[in-house]
Amino acid sequence: KEALEQQTATSEVLAVISSSIEDTQPVFDKIMQSCQRLFESGRVSIALIRDDGLMHIAHNLEALDRHVAVYGDAVQEVADKIAAQFPRPVRESIHGYAIHKRRVLHFPDVLHGADVPAGLRETAGMIGNYSAIVAPMLWEDEGIGALQVVRMPPAPFTDKDIKLLKTFADQAVIAIQNARLFRETKEALERQTATAEILKVIAASPSDVQPVFDAIAASSKRLLGGFSTTVFRIVDGVLHLVAFTETNAAADATLTATFPRPIAEFPPLAMVSDGQMARVEDTESDPGVPEMLRALARQRGYRSMLFTPLMRDAAVAGMIAVTREAPGPWAEHHAQLLRTFADQAVIAIENVRLLNETKEALERQTATAEVLQVISGSMADARPVFDRILASAEVLFDADVLGIFLIDESGAAPSVTLAANRGMSKERIAAAFPIPLQGSATQQAIQHGHVVTYADVLEGEGVPAGLRRLAQGLGVNYALAQAPMMWQGRGIGAINAARFDMR
Repeated sequence: KEALEQQTATSEVLAVISSSIEDTQPVFDKIMQSCQRLFESGRVSIALIRDDGLMHIAHNLEALDRHVAVYGDAVQEVADKIAAQFPRPVRESIHGYAIHKRRVLHFPDVLHGADVPAGLRETAGMIGNYSAIVAPMLWEDEGIGALQVVRMPPAPFTDKDIKLLKTFADQAVIAIQNARLFRETKEALERQTATAEILKVIAASPSDVQPVFDAIAASSKRLLGGFSTTVFRIVDGVLHLVAFTETNAAADATLTATFPRPIAEFPPLAMVSDGQMARVEDTESDPGVPEMLRALARQRGYRSMLFTPLMRDAAVAGMIAVTREAPGPWAEHHAQLLRTFADQAVIAIENVRLLNETKEALERQTATAEVLQVISGSMADARPVFDRILASAEVLFDADVLGIFLIDESGAAPSVTLAANRGMSKERIAAAFPIPLQGSATQQAIQHGHVVTYADVLEGEGVPAGLRRLAQGLGVNYALAQAPMMWQGRGIGAINAARFDMR
């Protein structure tokens, strides 16, 4: 029941995030209400580091009446005193201390416990003892705030409480970043009417960045008076051509055939590797133009170029290049406009990434909540739970075959039996079981104590002999992920997912 309540609470927060992209208040309200209910807390607060570099109490949910009745008016007085201390330097707050430690801080007994900051102990001395946990809110390893929960009288928090608070803090960060990206996009729209078309595409395509790339290529060519535009993106050290404007069939075919390629094999990218824009007034006479770029310019029919990098977290994530048929300098306002397009491309990429992360997290939380609901309704029979798990895994992992296996120790030697499967005929796969535990993927997963994967069951290295024999008997090859089912340190079975296309 507790697990279901916690999963439901996190799912509810994700649902609010998805419906409140531009406003963090509903998300923070839901997080604090959930914390107060699940942790039986009298006080929940969210503190944020603002642009002035100070820590501010952004949202506070406090049930003081009950505390005043027990501890007297000093509770209200101290609460007012604490509130008056903000904003304050980050390092002088318990929230900043949690950020510095990069972990959830737990103080079961503030008044008498060890390693309790002096400020907390002083507060407990004035109003009475309490327990507290503080979870840092981190974005790309930088602290942006913290989430604090307080219990009066003291009652230690569990490891599950600590883990759940960390989840809530991460969700608050997602909401903040969603709102930040939305705000930056909105401000760009107000400042730069010339880029309204791009921003509309971004707003209309929150889950797919390709329309944004296409619109940037077309708009930059038009607004900069260009001959052609290309948009590149770096993924795992490889440069991909994600959008371009057409010139002629032969030249376009050569361009598309050139990519993707490792960034080390594309010298023009080095021209913007320092994060600055690059200008080429004449590809024929400029001595700094790589020969590869000069040949491409001749084939596609242009003489001058303007490059700008796509910058994300101070690193080059891609590049936009605009060309002109005639040689000559580029106006500064054209350079700034192209830089704006590059910034918008990064915003679009981040929007899609955050939306996908939120959507995936919501799907996973929902799937686990559904399994927990089946568990609560099927206490005497594991079959419906197995079926629900496999149905969810089939969608979440895009798997072709899934199975749940149990260890049978009734025979002379332990064996692996099939408890449930999905994606292959029951008769075909059931005929292959039971199999010996020794040399099986189930044994490997249990011995390792974590998920094990095999990219190529028949031909790969390190594949257990039993697993290879099983694939040979079934007459199929596949990639496999196998997770152990552990109970009190003992392996009782495993669950696996297989893909026939070897992903």
